[in-house]
Amino acid sequence: MNGEKRESAGNGHQEMIPGSETGRKAAGAREKWRHLAEAFSGRSTPELRRKSPVVDLSEMTRTIAGITDEQWGRYAFSRDPLDGKFDLQQKLKYTKAANECGRTWAARITGKYQTRSPEELAQKMGLRILKPDTPTGGGQVIFAQFVQPDEITVYMDCIRRASRLAEESGCELLERKRLFEVLLSHELFHAVEEQHADEIYTRTEKVELWREPFSNRSSIACLSEMAAMSFARELLGLDSSPYMLDVLLVYAYDKEAAWGLYEEIGELIRI
Repeated sequence: MNGEKRESAGNGHQEMIPGSETGRKAAGAREKWRHLAEAFSGRSTPELRRKSPVVDLSEMTRTIAGITDEQWGRYAFSRDPLDGKFDLQQKLKYTKAANECGRTWAARITGKYQTRSPEELAQKMGLRILKPDTPTGGGQVIFAQFVQPDEITVYMDCIRRASRLAEESGCELLERKRLFEVLLSHELFHAVEEQHADEIYTRTEKVELWREPFSNRSSIACLSEMAAMSFARELLGLDSSPYMLDVLLVYAYDKEAAWGLYEEIGELIRI
């Protein structure tokens, strides 16, 4: 599908931050927090306001840096439309396979092109890298996106805002050059998916939604996101999962939204 957007920070691949007040009441707050912006989630999200405990940035960073891939898998599935279709053991199995997919393809691509530099890989894969300040139009902030067939965009406003928090947070992922590499690496995986759609696990693994009157089989969107995070981590040799940026990039724009997301993640994985 030439020209189709794959907008990243998950499914479509557009990293976004909440941008407008919904005015909805507290009764639906729990469900609303499921739709908070994620650094790589691809979901357009209205601005939400629910009081959550204030957490020191460095403390929050240390906590989320210790979250395991399996725990992040629970978080990833909580964002997926098919979440309710799988039990915990099935989710664990899928999580392990998606992370292995990311690691395997990082090794395969670096072996093929003989470099671990995300920018060099993009060049050798025939991809263009664009670095505008912000996206045009709309009230939402996009961190990065892949647009088929060959375009990756990393928005520099996000890099500037988040990198100011590097020292306070103690997180190397927020250092300007490193953050750019992480966002670019994540999008590189989605380009790899397009170039190897007939063999890559995140595209070939499907679940049957129904059989009658005809069979309908669907990909599981969050597998792509988990694999992209694993790909970036393996490629760059990161100590922690890039999933922690889901909280930290939100924090760069909206502290209360980040505290709410942090609280939700803690409840999901019981940190």
